[in-house]
Amino acid sequence: MDMRCTLQEHPATKLWRLSLAVLCVWALCADPAHGCQYNVREIGFIDVGIEPYRLFVYVPQVVPAGEIDDLKNTLDVAFADTNIQCEPVPAGVDANHPAARFLSAHGIDSYPAAVLVSPDGPSRRLALHAGGHLLVEAVSSSLEATLDSSTCRQILEKAADSYGVVLLIEGPRQDRNAAAREAVAAAISYMSEQLEHLPKPIARGPEMVVLDSSSLAREEILLWALGLTLQDVNEPCAAIFYGRGRWIGPLFKGEMLTDENLLRILPVIGADCECGLDHRWLQGTMLPARWDESLQQKVAASLGFDPESPMVKMEMVSIIRRGMGGFDYPGVPLGYQEMEVGGEPMGISYPSVLESNDTPATLRAKPAPAVPASGTTAAGVDVEQPQTGGVILAISFGGMVVVVAAISAVVLFRAKKD
Repeated sequence: MDMRCTLQEHPATKLWRLSLAVLCVWALCADPAHGCQYNVREIGFIDVGIEPYRLFVYVPQVVPAGEIDDLKNTLDVAFADTNIQCEPVPAGVDANHPAARFLSAHGIDSYPAAVLVSPDGPSRRLALHAGGHLLVEAVSSSLEATLDSSTCRQILEKAADSYGVVLLIEGPRQDRNAAAREAVAAAISYMSEQLEHLPKPIARGPEMVVLDSSSLAREEILLWALGLTLQDVNEPCAAIFYGRGRWIGPLFKGEMLTDENLLRILPVIGADCECGLDHRWLQGTMLPARWDESLQQKVAASLGFDPESPMVKMEMVSIIRRGMGGFDYPGVPLGYQEMEVGGEPMGISYPSVLESNDTPATLRAKPAPAVPASGTTAAGVDVEQPQTGGVILAISFGGMVVVVAAISAVVLFRAKKD
């Protein structure tokens, strides 16, 4: 006789399993809108590679294709910790190639040559001293000189473990420089007093880095990244940086360099990363710089986690993707240079949302500084914060109880029937 034994699951066990499944679904579907676990500053420490500087290296026709590949591979390795992508361009390149238009723009009629292109569009020809040297050595030497900026390094060092950095570029008049320093110091002092009230407290307030007029000549690349030349610096200017040297907001010049105007932008850095502002504006254009292991360790110690951790970075990238509508955005033009005042007071306009890069932003003459802690971001931009989290949670929990009770009744009814 074929003896078969059928094990029947006890109804209580089945109920427990079903209840556990419902609880899991409820936990996954519960309201997540209680605020992002990251703030804008923390998001600023990852580099998703969507806004690099590009170095076009125009290679003579006599260089074999194999050597061109070797050139690219060598440069990629040597500058892997920078935000500069190197791209060799063979002589006679197609006119539709992205690098072709810079040949005429910079009057390049002989090779080798190199042009550095900003994510915002401006380009700059780099000097190559190739005589008696291998091409890769000439390009590496030129690029190292480009990245050799003590002021950029100060900005990165301070931004790594503080709220952010205000760069003050001094002009020729000492009285105006003193007034500008006072304005920057006042904005930093005010912001430092608000740190504990931020959605996520930050230990150290903003810092100031000063570029004096006597040092301007050795910081031409920094000025170029800000859309300036040596001749443009005829009055004090200021720019705000955070994260990996990301420039956020306009370039504050002359009468626009006030503590009130600085405080239109500074509070955004401490805001919730999902505060509703456009991440194309928040991400900012990074300075051309080397981000080495010592800086990364400093950031990890400051944040309490490593933003380059694959799991953390994946989550942050997801947040940025939602805020930017995908990664098809070619760059982040934060460098709008002019600000207009006068007439009736108007609110700040965020360039990536409302304006093109060539349209000047408009600020009110007398803003009221605000910290984005509960519903208001910098510049008085109202952001709707979730107010129904508790209600949704209660409804979800109540629904879960009803579902579990219904399942329990069905299981017990079937058990009794069997």
